[in-house]
Order: sequence, then C-alpha cells, then structure tokens
Amino acid sequence: NHTADLIADALEFMYTPWPDNSDKYALRSQLVDIIGDSVFVAPSHEVADIHSQHAPVYMYEFAHRSNNASFYPEWMGVVHGEDLPYDFGIPLLPRFSEYNVVDKNISLFVMAVYANFARTGDPTPQSVSGVTWERYNSSHRAYLRVDASPKMTAAFAPRRMTFWNEYYPKLLQVKFDTKDEVTSDASASVAMAVFHQVALVISLELFN
Repeated sequence: NHTADLIADALEFMYTPWPDNSDKYALRSQLVDIIGDSVFVAPSHEVADIHSQHAPVYMYEFAHRSNNASFYPEWMGVVHGEDLPYDFGIPLLPRFSEYNVVDKNISLFVMAVYANFARTGDPTPQSVSGVTWERYNSSHRAYLRVDASPKMTAAFAPRRMTFWNEYYPKLLQVKFDTKDEVTSDASASVAMAVFHQVALVISLELFN
C-alpha cells in the first residue's frame, strides 16, 4: 500500500532520534512517543481546539512520578493512568504508606482544582498553590504542568502535535495514480494499527 509506505516514511523521519539513530534507548523513547502521541496526546489537543471555540477548556499534563509508589520502571516516566490515585486522594490514606509528603500535597492540589471546577467552572477562581490555571485555546495552547511545583506553560510538543493533527490527515488524502490500488482512509488506519503492534513487539524484544 503506497499510503502506508508514505506514512511509515513520515513517521521514521519524524521520530528517528537524530543524531542518535543507533541508540536503542533513544529509539525506545521515540516508540513510546509515537504511540502516546497518536493514541492520546494529539487527539486530546484536536478535541480541545474544537471544544474551546464553544466553552472554556482547561488542559493539564500530569508530570509527577511517584518515587515509591510507581509500578513502572523509571525510564517510562509518568505513564497513562498514573494520575488516578491522586484524583481520588489515595496518597492521603494511611494504609498507602508508600506515598510521601510531596505525593500527598499533589493529591490535595489536584482534588482542590477539580472541586473548584465542579463548583464554579473555573479550577482556580483564586490562586491555588501559587498558580492560576489559564484557559486553553487554539492560538495559545496553555496547559498546567502538575508536579511538585505546578506551573502554567504552553504548546506541548508543538511539532509533534502539528504532525498528527495537520500533516498526517493530509497524508491520508494522497492519491496515487495506479491501476491496481486506490488509497483509502481505512487502509491507512489498518496500517497504523499494524504499526502500533510492531512497535510494541520491537520494544519488548529489545528490552526484555
């Protein structure tokens, strides 16, 4: 499939860890980014862009790794779903002694901004822990980086987000002048699903 080849070439160019393209650990990180960007991060930005045209949007990145409570190896950083215990106050419960003071403070912060948003529609109607959470919009993609010292920043991985939300859709529309093949979104989607499976297998073979 010509479209699948075109997408594979674009992904290789975009995510090869230049100039360390022979460093297996750098390659591993890039494989993780490909999957995370395509499945979670880029779609979240696309939805936030659309929704922010009609209602307030507040975006955050949970960037805190529990020193003692994480089930995952350190190289993975903060994985999808590691914020959930903090959302529900698990670090504050006495039976979970693996959480430290920093973890507890972050859990209190997260629950406070959620409660504020539920009550007022604004997660920080007054400054919480010294930070005011700015709204997200498509021209200023502000987001709150939640860690031991929460702070506002903007434009998460802008090059990668632009690739997935602007350039990749154009690749899907490329038509090839051949008698045997007509490019389709469905075939490209199948190719991406296969790519995700191959990336996971490569990662497991390299590092297990």
